[in-house]
Amino acid sequence: MIDRTTPIPLYFQLAGLLKEQIRAGQLAVGAKLPSEHELCAEYDVSRSVVRQALLSLAQDGLIETERGRGAFVRDRKVPITLIQKLDPLQEGMAKAGFKLTTKVLQQRLIDAPAHVAEQIGDNKAIFLERLRLADGEVLLLVQNYLPYSRVPDLLHYRELETTSLYNYLRSELGITVSTGKRLIEIGKVDSHVASLLGLEAGAQALFNRETTFDEGGVAVEYYESWHHPDRTRLTIDLYRSL
Repeated sequence: MIDRTTPIPLYFQLAGLLKEQIRAGQLAVGAKLPSEHELCAEYDVSRSVVRQALLSLAQDGLIETERGRGAFVRDRKVPITLIQKLDPLQEGMAKAGFKLTTKVLQQRLIDAPAHVAEQIGDNKAIFLERLRLADGEVLLLVQNYLPYSRVPDLLHYRELETTSLYNYLRSELGITVSTGKRLIEIGKVDSHVASLLGLEAGAQALFNRETTFDEGGVAVEYYESWHHPDRTRLTIDLYRSL
């Protein structure tokens, strides 16, 4: 049950309890979770706590929500570990013979959602939403969250349509993105993402979630991106240890 005597956030405790039920099979694959109202009553927490907990589970790939129907337990996915060089997207696109262009849709200061604050270590975030195009065709939508306390000057930088974010961080702020952890899966786009990618709401697209770190292991950003399914091909270089 929820322990109100500890400093552990209520939403984090609730998410943990629901995770245990999923892993123990008490909530089977495809099962519908109790409604927000039912969870509020059962655990004596506010709706905002419930929503944060469900968002955390969705970010971990354990559940998915359907508008008007509720939240459902997702089938477990087999993790496949890949190693990829952390180069700016523009460099990789140029090597492949594509011209990458960027359109900045949003660049503002926000209260970081709970799952983002947990990743970047700051309750305030600079939110960037950018549409990336390859040879003029929409390729992907990227939403970056960077800790405001660390990069406040980024809020007023207006050259991100022509300058790589990583290059800006390195050259202007002395922050070098060194490592990252990326999760890739197939997800369903909501109406907002669908409208920007030119897809139908609920269509499937390649979905990335990533946290990047500097040379000292401190988080630089958390981002999510959706790739247009007709314009993306994932290539993996394989080798076998002898």
